[in-house]
Amino acid sequence: MPFPGQCPSGLQFTRAFTTTSALIPRQARILRPTMGLFSIIISTLFFIGAAGSADDVFDLTDALDPAVPSQINPEKELCPNDARDIAFLIDGSTTVRPTEFMQFKLFIALMMKSFPENTQFSLLQFSNRFQEHFDFRHFHRNRDPDRLMREVHQLGGSSYTASGIKKALELFTTQKGARSTAKRFLVVLTDGEKFGDTLEYGEVIEEANRARVTRFAIGVGLVFTSKTAQRELHSIGSHPITDHVIVVRHFSGLRDIQTQLKEKICASHGLGVPHSTRAPPRSTDTCTTQPDPQVLQKLEQVLRGLDLVKTKLDLLEARQGKCGHPI
Repeated sequence: MPFPGQCPSGLQFTRAFTTTSALIPRQARILRPTMGLFSIIISTLFFIGAAGSADDVFDLTDALDPAVPSQINPEKELCPNDARDIAFLIDGSTTVRPTEFMQFKLFIALMMKSFPENTQFSLLQFSNRFQEHFDFRHFHRNRDPDRLMREVHQLGGSSYTASGIKKALELFTTQKGARSTAKRFLVVLTDGEKFGDTLEYGEVIEEANRARVTRFAIGVGLVFTSKTAQRELHSIGSHPITDHVIVVRHFSGLRDIQTQLKEKICASHGLGVPHSTRAPPRSTDTCTTQPDPQVLQKLEQVLRGLDLVKTKLDLLEARQGKCGHPI
């Protein structure tokens, strides 16, 4: 068995991959049409446990290794090389699990690699605390997404989303390297509603409009089946909401929206004349159906398990490519 960080030999990789793959038909035989949802969940979790035996180590160094080619880079030529300043605001609260926070980081790193050279980036993390990881000036000196993202560690705590947006707007200043001629974008990544934050969205969104910052709100998780959580995303995103709010039901789905988000940013002309953005009025319908918390919890457990399997398979594929072995 190789030491952590050491590439496995072709034989070791083949044995691990064969052992994991051999379990799939066995699980398929278990999943008969007559079995219910409970059997499907048990079989899925059994497969997850088997897959975990192949390799329990997930390291951002491997996932973001420069030797692994990005699948988005060729698309740079499809995006006009306009001046853009894009700030990411990432949720680092305790409700985001470490593997999920890793998915946030992978998503941001791949997005940074996909834009043409005239785009600058910055990153701020929020919980009930705030950490500026790099501003536009810093990025101008060091444009390596892999190196920048390796230094990002989760804060933990509660979710001061509105205050995080207010703090992120400070990045769009000349002192932080922002350009007066560039289109300004703020991408907010969160897994739920704000909690413990006394600042309301109305005040901070007006400030964002005055600063000409176009906002994209990305909500990840089943919590956004709730109308309340959806209204919060609508309060964050610029208008029209359909173009600036994206909901992903689980973290592995972030990779599926990379192209979608990039195309929206590339096609955007930025925020011109500031306009008033208010939170949609609360519904007065008392008959609104609320999702069953127990059902949501079970579904989330299954989705988290599937995320873990996908993460491990991505890691095996990345290591295979880095070590030069054919897949």
